[in-house]
Amino acid sequence: MTAMAHLKFLPLLLWVGFTVCTEVDLHKRIFHDHRCEKNDRLYHVEITQTDRSDYYHLCGGSLIHSEWVLTAAHCWKDEPGWTMSAYVGIHPGPGRIARIIDHKIFQDQTGKHDIMLLKIDPPENKIKPVVLPKCTRRKKLDVIQIAGHGGYMVDVNYNKLPGYLPHLQCAKMHVVECEPNLHPCKSTLLWPNGNTMCHKEPRVDTCPVSCHAA
Repeated sequence: MTAMAHLKFLPLLLWVGFTVCTEVDLHKRIFHDHRCEKNDRLYHVEITQTDRSDYYHLCGGSLIHSEWVLTAAHCWKDEPGWTMSAYVGIHPGPGRIARIIDHKIFQDQTGKHDIMLLKIDPPENKIKPVVLPKCTRRKKLDVIQIAGHGGYMVDVNYNKLPGYLPHLQCAKMHVVECEPNLHPCKSTLLWPNGNTMCHKEPRVDTCPVSCHAA
């Protein structure tokens, strides 16, 4: 089965965040976490943007096929002078940079979809892709794992400090009901929809604090 044929399974794989920061923000900043095990999440991909002098980590993603990376549609940056790439095998490293030669965006204005597939070259044949769930056998998820390279430090006032860690960080969070845990600014958010999963854990967080976070 091709990677494109798996699209109907993707929302369950993507929406593993309590915050309404989109799913791939979960790959950016993880607080109160631990270093991922050496053989864990080998399919993790870092989406980067570079020009002649600067280098930015945009989002995380998952290798779902030797040629395709799953990430979020809002991560696509098409700016003059900049190049987007996929850093495959970043965990445990050393990894390699793959060119992005095509992208397929699945996005709408209702907030239900924020999915993108990136085709990479050359293909990655050494790393086993993540196993996608089957629609006919959806798992009951009580605890999920989030991961990322973002800074995990906070100051004395518990404000999050930006940063980038060389090693992939992991944390576990419990799946919760979305509605009772929404942020006071929830009126600005597009709720509800059937593609959203929420999670919450004391002293664990994923996105920068903003009015778009629960």
